[in-house]
Amino acid sequence: MSKSGATNSDSSARLSEQAEPLEHGVRSQPASPDETPPKQADSATPDDFFLPDFCVPSMVLAVVLISELLAVTFTLARPAEAGFLQELARVSMFMQWLGLMGATVLCYSRRWLARLTVPMASLCAFGLLMLLTGVLSEAAFRLGERLSLAGVGTLMFPEERWEFLLRNLGICGIVTAMLLRYFFVTHEWRRHVRAEARSRISALQARIRPHFLFNSMNTIASLTRTSPKLAEEAVEDLADLFRATLKDSARPLRLKEELELSRMYQRIEALRLGERLHVKWDVTDLPMRAFVPSLTIQPLLENAIYHGIEPLDGGGTVEVKGTIEGPDVSITVANPVAAGERRSSREGNQLALENIRQRLRLAYGDRGRIEVEESADRYEVTLKFPHEE
Repeated sequence: MSKSGATNSDSSARLSEQAEPLEHGVRSQPASPDETPPKQADSATPDDFFLPDFCVPSMVLAVVLISELLAVTFTLARPAEAGFLQELARVSMFMQWLGLMGATVLCYSRRWLARLTVPMASLCAFGLLMLLTGVLSEAAFRLGERLSLAGVGTLMFPEERWEFLLRNLGICGIVTAMLLRYFFVTHEWRRHVRAEARSRISALQARIRPHFLFNSMNTIASLTRTSPKLAEEAVEDLADLFRATLKDSARPLRLKEELELSRMYQRIEALRLGERLHVKWDVTDLPMRAFVPSLTIQPLLENAIYHGIEPLDGGGTVEVKGTIEGPDVSITVANPVAAGERRSSREGNQLALENIRQRLRLAYGDRGRIEVEESADRYEVTLKFPHEE
């Protein structure tokens, strides 16, 4: 960085040792098989199916609760000679039996159903549950007959076979149709949300501010005669930044690669701002093999330079600090603020923060977040996301 005129702390040098130089790392080495990034929430997988996975404990618990809620509803809807509690026990036993068996059938048939079209899968799931309801209703009636002959549980089982069977099939048909419709609409809504988030992420990756591109090209043009070596390095850094914007937004980067991209951007800006720009890196405690959505840190550094350092006549120092907080990675980018300058009012700044917030939410759900602290002379943005390798 001495060539570019900007200074860094000793931790910047340690970062360079810990994160391999780009010429030997990001630029030339493809991702090795053992560094396959984890699947993102928006990736298309065989399990991307509108029916939920009934094998997971949360869905089993939901089936139990919904079955009991239906049992209470049915008991309240029709009077019983045996009393409310006895009728509730009878209906609950049958509903829980039917609900758990239905969840088991959908659990083991889901992989097969996922290969079908949505209408065919819905029809097959509907048929399976109707068949299951008919079989269990018939089994319950025959069990009641046997126990009635023995004089046991005469009030616990139905007396009319066809009325019991048709009523259960009718209720199953209505409830199943409503649930299938709900699952499909919910699945389509989630797909729409993911597609919208991906489009915002793609817009962020495809967008490098024109002022940065024009300033970089002018800087490179001025260096071609006075310092060809620096001009060549700047062109390489700029090319790598553009190459990063063209990568698949669903593929995360190693943290060391994301930090190297940020340092490339810093080197380009340092050629233009000279001694006005200082960046203090304190990231030696970060796990460099952790994954992070691509172009997450670099836009924050760009905002800090553009909105914080550039308006200051004497320049200033951008501080980048990374720590581990339990299971999460925390990265803070802070910069000074010119007197009377309200950073949060800048439209570009808010757009970048919202895009990064969407990126983290898409990748990590509620565990990925952005925290902003603003004072009269300092602006600080903190990224927090799970530590995943």
